[in-house]
Amino acid sequence: MFAQKVLAQDAFAQNVPPVGELFASDSNSSNVLQPAGSGMSVYSGSELSAGIAPATLKLARGGQVRICPNSGLNVTTSGQGLMLATGAGALEIEYELKQQAADVLITPDFNVSLVGPGTFHFALGINKKGDTCVKPLAGNESEITFSELLGTGIYKAPPDQTMLFRGGKLDGKTALTSDCGCPPATPVMRAESRPSPAPANEAPKAAEQVAVTSNETTSPLPPDKPGQVHVQVDTPFVFSARPGAGRPYAVAKVQFSSLPNVYFVQEKVDPVVLVEKQPEVSPTPVTKTSKPEEKPQKEKRGFMGRVKGFFGSLFHR
Repeated sequence: MFAQKVLAQDAFAQNVPPVGELFASDSNSSNVLQPAGSGMSVYSGSELSAGIAPATLKLARGGQVRICPNSGLNVTTSGQGLMLATGAGALEIEYELKQQAADVLITPDFNVSLVGPGTFHFALGINKKGDTCVKPLAGNESEITFSELLGTGIYKAPPDQTMLFRGGKLDGKTALTSDCGCPPATPVMRAESRPSPAPANEAPKAAEQVAVTSNETTSPLPPDKPGQVHVQVDTPFVFSARPGAGRPYAVAKVQFSSLPNVYFVQEKVDPVVLVEKQPEVSPTPVTKTSKPEEKPQKEKRGFMGRVKGFFGSLFHR
């Protein structure tokens, strides 16, 4: 994994040729073919960083700069050369400079000058304490000049010298006793099967191939014989959830069309459409005034009528 930040890439940078291409690599990039145009274009002013795996910056002028895991690199063009800057981490530089070119590598404590013509292939590492290590790699043929940023000290390292500057000081130069640069790639482990040697006290016999076939899953293997060769057969293991052959089982068939409709349990009812009508107003009933009952007037009787009534009451008439 690697990342790229563009710090000084304006709109006109698209017309400027890139410094190189950035590739991700898990192993030494010298053993891996990386076709041109398949990486990420890197322009002047870019800030590059590698994650858990190293990254390789293929320069357009030739050569490369390998960024070790958890390390960063700033790239800027400067005249005929490059200005590289790094912090705590490790780099591996491998390229050739012509007569007119000169590169500068800036660390937290030093200016490292690479002046052409020359071939450079070395590793440089810096820890959090400021200790700076330098280790020449195969093919390194030119000296490297170290200049203190906060001092006036200058040291020219021979092409074959491995050293460590403790605390970022030239006075602290000592021999390097640990690794410097990117960690080695993890080797690929391959398993090989070798036949077991035959006993020395027994004469070699013709190999016999014995194939064991049985329907019993727990049947024991036959005893081994001297010089016998076993044939192992890889077969897939198939699991079936069906019961054994000795146990009966039943299968129920359900016809789904005969099942009740649980989603629409109500009968289909035709919708009723209400027609809007004018409201009907019932006429006000006319109440008839009832006349008071007229009481029958008593018939006025005279004297003779009263006498007649008296005798009628006596004879019940």
